[in-house]
Amino acid sequence: MSSRPERDALRDHEFDGIQEYDNPLPRWWVWVFWATIIATPIYIVFYHFGPGKLVQDEYREEMNAYYELQRQQLLALGEVSERVLRKLMDNPAMLAAGEKVFISKCVQCHARDGGGNIGPNLTDDYWLHGGNLMDIHRTIHDGVPSKGMIAWGKQLSEVDIMAVAAYVGSLRGTTPAKPKPPQGELFVRQPLPDEEPVGRGGAETVAPPDGAGKDAAGPAA
Repeated sequence: MSSRPERDALRDHEFDGIQEYDNPLPRWWVWVFWATIIATPIYIVFYHFGPGKLVQDEYREEMNAYYELQRQQLLALGEVSERVLRKLMDNPAMLAAGEKVFISKCVQCHARDGGGNIGPNLTDDYWLHGGNLMDIHRTIHDGVPSKGMIAWGKQLSEVDIMAVAAYVGSLRGTTPAKPKPPQGELFVRQPLPDEEPVGRGGAETVAPPDGAGKDAAGPAA
């Protein structure tokens, strides 16, 4: 007589000379399995049709709260101005937020590093519609329909527009992999009264390269 419990008895069938024991799943595992089947419709009704919040809903609420906090912080700085936008250029969190918007909305026209593609190079000293941060903010907000640039003010929050304007301003002077030739007019960003002439707020004057001028063609920046 076999010393194994009856539940571990060998089954009658075999496969390639291999037999197997009749070893049922543990009873607790079976109950858990049935509990999940019973809980599934309750979960669906509660979270998809009832008061329950899905993960994406909680995420959306948290992001809205975050943007509201950012908005309040920006309002504390005052109305949108060149000074406020320049302050945001020194805020790593705002630059990171602006970079995220830039990657999702702007890389097709301006390239990931800002060197330009369909749109102009954002890293040099030449601008089609002004190189002040307020000019950049206005261009992003209002768009340039004649050049194919949409008005992002209809799709992005004011916080996002301010953040991406500051980020675009921070690209100036960087070295893209394949920079597009300059377009527009040479722009020298002047320091504000309480800023030093050297640094992010200032810029050295350089001689215009061949072909750079106000009549240069290309999408808006």
